[in-house]
Amino acid sequence: MNVFRPLLVAAAISLALAGCDDGQTTAPTADADAAAIPQPTERSAYLIALSGDVQVQDAAGLGEAEPGARIDDGRLVMVPAGARSDIQFGEHSLVRLYGPAQAVVRTLAGRTNRPVMEIELQSGALAASVESLAAADVFRVRSRRALYEVRGTSFYIRTDDTDRLVVDEGIVAVLPRSLDVPALVAAVGTDESIREALFAMAEAAPTVTAGHRVQVTTGALEASERLAVEMERAFRQVQDASGDDRVSLVEQLLEAIRATADSLPRIALADAPADENIAARLAEMSRAVLLPTSGDPQSLSLLDEPDATVVKFTLRTVPQNSRIYIRGEYVGESVYRGLFRANESLSIRVTKAGYRERRIQIDRARTEVVTVQLDRLPPSISAESFLRAIRADDVGTVRTYVQEGGSPDVRTDDGLPAVVLATGVVPALSGRVPDLSYHREIVRTIVTAGADLDLNFVVEGATFKLLHAVVLAGMAGFDVPALVELLIDNGADVDAIIVLDGEELTPLAIAVRWALWSGETEERIVRMLLEGGASLDVAISFDDQLLTLREIATQLIEQGEIDDPQLIRLLRQAGAGA
Repeated sequence: MNVFRPLLVAAAISLALAGCDDGQTTAPTADADAAAIPQPTERSAYLIALSGDVQVQDAAGLGEAEPGARIDDGRLVMVPAGARSDIQFGEHSLVRLYGPAQAVVRTLAGRTNRPVMEIELQSGALAASVESLAAADVFRVRSRRALYEVRGTSFYIRTDDTDRLVVDEGIVAVLPRSLDVPALVAAVGTDESIREALFAMAEAAPTVTAGHRVQVTTGALEASERLAVEMERAFRQVQDASGDDRVSLVEQLLEAIRATADSLPRIALADAPADENIAARLAEMSRAVLLPTSGDPQSLSLLDEPDATVVKFTLRTVPQNSRIYIRGEYVGESVYRGLFRANESLSIRVTKAGYRERRIQIDRARTEVVTVQLDRLPPSISAESFLRAIRADDVGTVRTYVQEGGSPDVRTDDGLPAVVLATGVVPALSGRVPDLSYHREIVRTIVTAGADLDLNFVVEGATFKLLHAVVLAGMAGFDVPALVELLIDNGADVDAIIVLDGEELTPLAIAVRWALWSGETEERIVRMLLEGGASLDVAISFDDQLLTLREIATQLIEQGEIDDPQLIRLLRQAGAGA
């Protein structure tokens, strides 16, 4: 695969870029700084569509994003998981962020006084469609480790341990993050030897052509980055020098430029695996429609102008998390807000597993809010078959039942909720060995389907809730920590109360009461409950007194009966001890 082509090439482009999801903040670049340089308003960035709770940073901090709003230079855009956001630069470029993502928008002129349109992707993924640009324009994407110079082309990049690049159309040059060749050329003045060396370095940069998928080696990029930083330092020394000193420093700079140039082709670009999701996103971007933008430098929104040719359309779904398609393209879940050309027609489809699909047609787009409510479909699997599938460890049938909208809260003939049946802990409540050979995926499927984890159920005349029952099984020595964690993570009430032996007990009170009676503490379960926010305010009988768990824990810590540092720390955070 030939991936090495000249850097300074013009081509038409769609772009998609995905970054690490570690939320690391990247320092601002030197290209988006000088307040004295006028902003090229015809290339301003506007938020034109979003789904989910997208936020944009302004002078007051993070706030709710609004379609039509201009995004000023240096502003952070945050897109939550499952959401997406479209940003348009001028009338030629569209960027789509896929959540979870964080990106900084750059629109100021760069050090060469050329307009700069840049997305600095700090985490997440993006796709972009960039049409042919004017000769003076710069459009680029900066990941945490690399700079992708774009001149009208189509590509996708995913960044995690390394960067993976897919070029759909045109050519993309790959450079170390801080290597801004045009800015260096502009700053060099009339020294032809340095200019020629810089152009030769640009020619050495690796490029990727249409139809290729590559993986960029992180180590090689880091090595080139170090050389580029040293080269910039030498460049500044030359600019500050004069006379004989300058002649010597120029030679050192030329050597640094050549060393950097030699490092660029060694950025290994190996074949990357195919990804259907990337192809689908690039295809979506090829169909994207750009909106007319304002020529007024004072306009903060595409909707501000009296004769605005765009309207804001909002669509909400009931139930939430329904998938929304507009003109056949998936645009998000639950809520979609976007700009459209006034009076254009919209075909809308809303779907959700277990619900009847709805399609609506809007003949003339206008500013409005439309709510689409879906009707639940009857499941093809009966509740009785669902319960039989739980007993038979038939995960496929259980999954189909809940995906079709079947209630996860159905009960057996003796009143056990389905999720309780699935855990197998009930025999432990009667002093017998529980059946913990349950299919863990079945429990997880029922829990994540929205099962009510706080339903009451009765065993031998005593009323229980599931978390209490699981904690009791754990106190008896059975292996349930993973189940405790699953229940807490999915909203089981850690302070719910049941009555046993005439006392009102929370799950934590059961654990403490058992430890006081048996002399053995299941510290892992106690830690989980405390980390889940369990209160120490409930009172139980202790030494013929009615004491709160806080008072009991304080006594045990002072007497040295609790020696686990992590448990002591959690108890103190919950208010126990001095």
